[in-house]
Amino acid sequence: MKVESYFRTYELSLIFMFALASAVLNTYLPIKSITAFLGIPGPAAGMAFLGGFIFVFWVALAHDVIRKRYAGIITSMLIAAFCMLIYPWYGVVSPPWFGIYGVIALVLMGIIVEAAASTSESKYRGVIGGGTGNAVCLGITWFAIGVHTGIWIPPKWAPVLIASAFGSGCVGSLIAYQVTKRFYYNYIFAEE
Repeated sequence: MKVESYFRTYELSLIFMFALASAVLNTYLPIKSITAFLGIPGPAAGMAFLGGFIFVFWVALAHDVIRKRYAGIITSMLIAAFCMLIYPWYGVVSPPWFGIYGVIALVLMGIIVEAAASTSESKYRGVIGGGTGNAVCLGITWFAIGVHTGIWIPPKWAPVLIASAFGSGCVGSLIAYQVTKRFYYNYIFAEE
């Protein structure tokens, strides 16, 4: 009896490539320096402004390009895994299991992004899900950092950063949809 994998080799390769690109961007972009220069307090201010490009875009892209259930969720799981291998979640090492919050935040974001994109009948397939997913990811990260380090977002900045996270996630999801529609399927595959 031959057992076939749910994802083809090239689909798994794309998932790994998208997750690695996201993790590398998250680790090596000077986001903290940029937000500090602009006077925007953290924690996780970079996720609020750039999470749509750093995380949501890659998860939505995996979902849109591969067009199979769980592609976005698995991509978000791998993003979390790669991020934890490169650097502890937001540099917090105590408790040693703190990275679990990062895994929960990113996987929940992936679930929201994929669920919205899968069920949406709009031509933009889940743009709101991208915004919601990024905002939820930010909220979980804030909670975890606050509880374990005592560093909380200043209350006057919370609404601005949540709105930014939502907007950033919407933009990331929209760009993924447009990239897939205009480039990937127009040039790689014939339109269905």
